[in-house]
Amino acid sequence: MSADQHSSNGTTPRRMQATSLFDTPGMAGALAGLGGGLAMIVVAAMLSVALGYDMWREPREIAAPIFGLVAANDATAIAVGTLLHFLIAGLLGALFELALRRLHLPTDFGVPAVSGLIYGMALWAGAYFMVLPVLNPALMDTYAPSFVIQNLVYGVVTGLLYGLLLPAPYIRGSRALAALAERA
Repeated sequence: MSADQHSSNGTTPRRMQATSLFDTPGMAGALAGLGGGLAMIVVAAMLSVALGYDMWREPREIAAPIFGLVAANDATAIAVGTLLHFLIAGLLGALFELALRRLHLPTDFGVPAVSGLIYGMALWAGAYFMVLPVLNPALMDTYAPSFVIQNLVYGVVTGLLYGLLLPAPYIRGSRALAALAERA
């Protein structure tokens, strides 16, 4: 049925609007967060090996509150820890997007990378000083500079991917510049 045809009750049918998955607030950020989480877990494995630990150390320690000491040698604990890592990475990525939308920040001129860097540092501070001591003190044993590097990588990669997935040029990001553009 075309837009000018009427339905059987004489009314014009409502047009279906083509919407993007990324029109839903938080979706692009969640996907970007998953990409950032992947980069973070790769860096975590590389740093663990470089420091003389097993490459699966972080996923095991993430799962330790659920599995206890069994997490030391259990593949299920590694899988659950990895799943939890990606779940948290996606949720934090969605929060990143919501914050950028709220602040009306553009996604050009390096803003996502710098915003992601700041976000990664804030996540490290919040996790290291507030969340981990309460929820999982075992992760406090992670070498602090290694944990900082992992969170900075997460933030920057999340920011860069978000900028690619949901571009918001500078002119749209600034209300004042948008008003000037409309006048011209």
